[in-house]
Amino acid sequence: MLFRSIQQRMQQGNGAGYERWAKVYNLKQMSETFLFMREKHIESFENLYEKTDTAVARFNDLNSRSKAAESQMAAILALQKHIQNYAKTIDVYEAYRKSGYSKKFFEEHRAEITLHKAAKETFNAAGAAKLPTIKELRQEYAQLIIQKKEAYKGYREAKREMQDLLKARQNVGQFYGDDLKKEREAARQTMEIGRAS
Repeated sequence: MLFRSIQQRMQQGNGAGYERWAKVYNLKQMSETFLFMREKHIESFENLYEKTDTAVARFNDLNSRSKAAESQMAAILALQKHIQNYAKTIDVYEAYRKSGYSKKFFEEHRAEITLHKAAKETFNAAGAAKLPTIKELRQEYAQLIIQKKEAYKGYREAKREMQDLLKARQNVGQFYGDDLKKEREAARQTMEIGRAS
């Protein structure tokens, strides 16, 4: 909590020194908040709430896009590995098939056959008519890295902006408390009356 509760601390036995310190601290916090609001051209509580909500939505959007790119990158790496395993083990698997699926042959080449089957299952689950080449996957991966880097630049800025606005919103809410709630409720009722007319 950014603001110090003077009443609560006074009840706990802290004296006048604490009260003076807490008042100065709270005034400094509000001064910083109002300077921030002036710098960002925030002229009302509603404007502060709107900008905060917009900043949170932007941050969440960039965050989800970054996580989606990471997930897709992981899927590409896994598919590349399966393609490589399939290519390495195809001769062993063909020999296994020609042996009539011999148990002895399977035991001698268990690792290769297991890798081959896992790759085939992945390809079947993907349901693609044609598998992409390693080169195509690498190109797609490189594009995703570029997208992720671009999103990350915006992500850091969006996170800082969101945190600053949330801090200002919290400070204003704590400073004005019930007065702010009453003002927001009155504004909401005025809007509802205007819509009903």
